[in-house]
Amino acid sequence: MNIQHLKKISLLTLAALLAACTASTQQDEVAPVAETKMEQPKNYHYHLPYFAKSSDRQALIDNFYHYRNAINAVKSGDNFQAAEYLADNTSPEALKNNLRQAWLVKLGDNADWETFATQYALLPDASRNKNINCYNELMNITQTKTISVEAAIQAKSNDNLPAGCVKLITAAAYSGSLNKDDVWRRVWVSLAYNKTSEARALADAVNEPLPNKLGIQTTTTTSVKKKGKKKIKTKSTTVQLPNGSRSSNAAALYSIVSPAGRNKESVLTQFNTLSGSLKADEKAFAHGILGLSSAKDLNMHAALRHFQAGDERFFTNEQWEWYARAALRLQRWDLIEQITDKMPTELQNNPAWQYWRARAFVANGKDATALYQAAANSGRNFYAVLSQEELGVPLNSTNNATAQIPLINNILQDKNINQALVLFEESSQSGGRDMRVAAGLQWRYAVADFDEEKLIASAQLANDIGFYEMAIYSADKTNELLNFDLRYLSPYRDTTTYYAKQNGIDPAWVYGLIRQESRFMMTAQSGVGANGLMQIMPATARLIAKQIGVSDYDINDINTNIMMGTWYLADGRNKLGHEVLATAGYNAGPHRAKKWQANVPLEGAIYAETIPFNETRDYVKKVMTNTMYYNALFGHSGSLKQRMGTISARD
Repeated sequence: MNIQHLKKISLLTLAALLAACTASTQQDEVAPVAETKMEQPKNYHYHLPYFAKSSDRQALIDNFYHYRNAINAVKSGDNFQAAEYLADNTSPEALKNNLRQAWLVKLGDNADWETFATQYALLPDASRNKNINCYNELMNITQTKTISVEAAIQAKSNDNLPAGCVKLITAAAYSGSLNKDDVWRRVWVSLAYNKTSEARALADAVNEPLPNKLGIQTTTTTSVKKKGKKKIKTKSTTVQLPNGSRSSNAAALYSIVSPAGRNKESVLTQFNTLSGSLKADEKAFAHGILGLSSAKDLNMHAALRHFQAGDERFFTNEQWEWYARAALRLQRWDLIEQITDKMPTELQNNPAWQYWRARAFVANGKDATALYQAAANSGRNFYAVLSQEELGVPLNSTNNATAQIPLINNILQDKNINQALVLFEESSQSGGRDMRVAAGLQWRYAVADFDEEKLIASAQLANDIGFYEMAIYSADKTNELLNFDLRYLSPYRDTTTYYAKQNGIDPAWVYGLIRQESRFMMTAQSGVGANGLMQIMPATARLIAKQIGVSDYDINDINTNIMMGTWYLADGRNKLGHEVLATAGYNAGPHRAKKWQANVPLEGAIYAETIPFNETRDYVKKVMTNTMYYNALFGHSGSLKQRMGTISARD
């Protein structure tokens, strides 16, 4: 060990001690943890029959680089490398499917239907996403001139659709086979997502082009009056109301429903000005958009007014959920019951709305046992745990299954598993993140049809070699055979416990967060550049380093990453005053977490459910649920509802 490395360890130890001074809760003194090395396979002694020779392993590694080059070539419009890779029988099936998906989208974009038809037939059903299926329907329209049912279904959607589905709707509209009202509704949806080119193409398809200039048109006139010897100029603005045509009304509607328009303070004034000129369905659509916008701004009274003035027949799932969240944030239990009663069936069967509907039943003096039971039976999610607690059922963290060695040996005879493990081993040694992702894709493909016994065995295999994210993936797929030690892995235990206690926070909470952030993959990197187990942004790392007095650090070192992550988590808890707020702040920033507090104390679960960011809302619920399972596995008791607690009113 060189002098520079010794200096680094001493700085990290000093940092941990400084961090301990900021903790609000004193912990028992713990011994310093030994340095944790970079992630490596920890028990890679399994025999892989398909890759007994080093030359076979190298061939697979070379194949991966061919795959990566082919993906990049497809993006630039080069079909040759994709065709060559897919023709190679030794290519892993998951990588072939992934490449074929990317290629099919490009082929659909370019209307290369002959090649598209061939490749579509080779893509398994499970890999055919909405965009690819829409391109397939578009191909059928182009070749047979027959309009599919799918085009009519997509035309009625209020969702932000992928390019293939928009092109499918447009082609069907040009043929005259779609209901014009449905086409115009899609025009409004496109305008609401600021996709003006899509909106114009759809309007052209029904032969009613949109005006060149979108939005409310105004005319400003200047008049001059004499007052004694002075001339006084007066400006007046006149709103030019739409002429009542679908095209003119849609152009005016853009000022209200577009992202820029609906966030203006003057939006309600503009809406009221236009109201007399708009048709009933146009006004109802605008109310739905403004209801969603108001709800995400946490202006729940305004949101309810808009939703109630809208047309529930055309609400998207997102609008239905925010309608319910608006009532939930205001604790309007009577209204929550009414809204959840009218929700689409798929939402009614969602454990979130089963739980809140049950809570509304209880508040309204009704028996909620069946609803709580339905949510409790949905698995091990946030609302399943809360529902179990309402039913008096303790959290179950007892294993009823363990991996069988003969099954592990059987799995090791699987070629697809062999390919995944070789790619994983190479990525662990080289630090190649892209290869590790590819190994995960191939693992998912390999275990897709495994029964539960084989899933547990595959989870154990993945855990034994340090392929932690796939160990969790496999263990999470079981419903009857449960191994919680594999579902909720706790690697790097000494390191994590040491820094958690130094910073005065619960190790179970730290593990709950790491499981959600990275699945214990040290090479994890987010799209915005967050790194490592605890997904720390470089700028955040610099801030933490300055706060704790460290000048020489490596964010991708396991010790450093956990040390910094636990310090930052503790700092958020200390400043915001609550684990739930700190969890939200860890994902979205502490200022947003504080901004989302209400003007009155709010139940923690209601705060979590009404977080405006989809990612953060899901993140908080999963982290806190993970925390409860780790808490139980570490030998402690407690309830999720108590842990969520009450969020204080905003200062």
